[in-house]
Amino acid sequence: MADSPGHTPVSLPLRLLLSAFLPVVFGWFDVPVASEEKPPPVPFEGAVSTDWYKAFAAWDQANGDRYLDGRDGGSFAWGPSAYVQRMYLNLYRTFKEPVWLDKLVEQVDRILDARSDVPAYEVYDPRYVDGYAGSGQNRYRQYRPEYTEWFSDDGLIISPILAFVELVWEDPALHAAYRTKADEYLRAVEEDVIAKWYANWTPDPGWTAGDSSRHGEDAGYHVYEWSGWKRQPLNMYLSFADGLVTLRRLSRSPYYKTHKEGFSSFYADHSERMLQHFHDQLLYDSEVEAYTWKYGPGSHWPDLMEDVGHAFIDIQAALQGVRSGLSFTRMDLERMANTFVRHVWNGSLEAPSFRYYIGGPASKLDAERGWRGWGFLYLAGYDYRIWESMAAYFEKEITIQASPAHVAATAAMLGIATQAYDRWPPGAPRHVDAERSGKDVRVSWGRPETDADGTALTGLKGYFVYRATGPGGPFTPLNETSLVTTRYVDPGAASGSFFYRITAVDYRRPANEGPPSATASAL
Repeated sequence: MADSPGHTPVSLPLRLLLSAFLPVVFGWFDVPVASEEKPPPVPFEGAVSTDWYKAFAAWDQANGDRYLDGRDGGSFAWGPSAYVQRMYLNLYRTFKEPVWLDKLVEQVDRILDARSDVPAYEVYDPRYVDGYAGSGQNRYRQYRPEYTEWFSDDGLIISPILAFVELVWEDPALHAAYRTKADEYLRAVEEDVIAKWYANWTPDPGWTAGDSSRHGEDAGYHVYEWSGWKRQPLNMYLSFADGLVTLRRLSRSPYYKTHKEGFSSFYADHSERMLQHFHDQLLYDSEVEAYTWKYGPGSHWPDLMEDVGHAFIDIQAALQGVRSGLSFTRMDLERMANTFVRHVWNGSLEAPSFRYYIGGPASKLDAERGWRGWGFLYLAGYDYRIWESMAAYFEKEITIQASPAHVAATAAMLGIATQAYDRWPPGAPRHVDAERSGKDVRVSWGRPETDADGTALTGLKGYFVYRATGPGGPFTPLNETSLVTTRYVDPGAASGSFFYRITAVDYRRPANEGPPSATASAL
C-alpha cells in the first residue's frame, strides 16, 4: 500500500522501542526528544485530522510570493524571509523535496534583484547612497516619508539565505544544482549587507538621551543612526545574530573565500557576544523549570515581556547557539519548551488558549495573538504537548487558506513536527460492523478517539481494511491507499464468509499504522 509502512501493524511497544534509535531532525537543527514517552493524557473531546503539510502547500501555491512585489525591505523581511523561506528550508530538510529549494531560489533572486544603492523613494538620507545595494523601507510613521535600512530587516532577509548556502555546501548531492546560486548569494550578502554594517559597527557607541530626541522609541536601529545592537529589542538584534552564527560556520568551510579581511574573526567574535548577551537576559523560574525574558532589556521597553510572535526569532537564535556550541545548551531548549507548556498554554486540549506574553499576566491580546507562537514548535521534541495544543487550536479556529504568512507558517511547522516527532500511531477504529447487502458486504466503523497509547489523537489520515477467511487470519489488505471515509464496500463478498479488521494511519511519511480493530464478520 502506498502510504502505509506495511500490511501488518507494528505494536505500540515495539514502535516506541524502535523510535528510540531514530535520529530526530527538525528544521535546520538536530533537536533531541527529551523523553520517549508521551506526557500523561489530557482530556480532549476533539480530534486532529488536518494534513498540515498539504494545508501549507495549498496556501503557498496561492500566496507564497505575494510579498515580493515592489522594493519594500520590510515586506521582504517579514513576509517571505522571516516565514515563507524558513518554511521552505525546514520542509526540504524534513522531506528532501527539491521543489522547496527551487521556490526559495526564485524568491531570493527576486529579493536580491530589487536591491538598489539609490533608494526607490522620494525622500531619503543621501548617506544611503553609500555603495551598498540596500533593501530599505519607509513604512513606519515616525520616519515617513524618509527611507531607512533596518538592522532587523537585514537580519531577517539574510538568515534564510545563509542557511540555504550552508545546506548546499554541506550536501554534495545539492552542489550540481545549487552551488553556483549559493556562492552568488553569499557574495551578495557579504558585499552589500555585512560590509555595510561592519563599516559602522559597534555594540554600544554610547547613545544618549539627546541622541533620542528625533526617534525616541526606536532610536539608533539604522546604520546612520546607530545606537548599537545592545540597545535594540532582543528579537531585532537576534535576527541579525542568526545570520552571523551561520556565517561563523561557513567561514570555517573549505568552500569559503572571504570577501573582506577580518570578516571571519568578526563573525566568530560578535556572534558569540550576541548570543551570550541573550542568554544573560534569561530569567529562570525554578518552580516550573522554565525561562522568561523581556522584549528589550536595553531598549525603550525595558520592562515589557517578550511576546510569542517575536519569540520565534529568539528560539532560532538559541537553536543556533546549541548547534555551534555557543552559550546555549539542550537544557536551555528544554526550559524554553517548558516556557510554552507552563506559562503560555492554558493546559487544555479541549479548549486550548494561549498567553501572548511568554511569562506575563493575562492580556487583552491573548485571544487575538496568543496563538501565534509557532516558533515553539521547534521545541516539540521536548514536550509534544506543544504540538498537540497548537494543532488542536488551529484545527478548530484557524482557516489556513485565508491567513497571512506568519499564520500559515504554523501549518508548515505542524506538518514538519508531525514527521519529526509523531511516533504514536492512531488507536484502533471503533464499532466495526459488517453486513450483507445483495452480493456485497458493507463494512463500517467509527474513528479512533485517541492515539494507540490512550493520549490525544495526533492526526488521522485514513484507514485500511483487512479481510480474512477465518477469525484468526491471516488478514490481507483490501485497499492500496488509505480511505478517508469510514465505510467500505467489498464487492461480491456476500457469497462467502469473511472476517474484517480496520486500522488507522496518520500523516507521517511513511505513515504510522495503528493496532487493528476488533474483528467483524458478515456470516
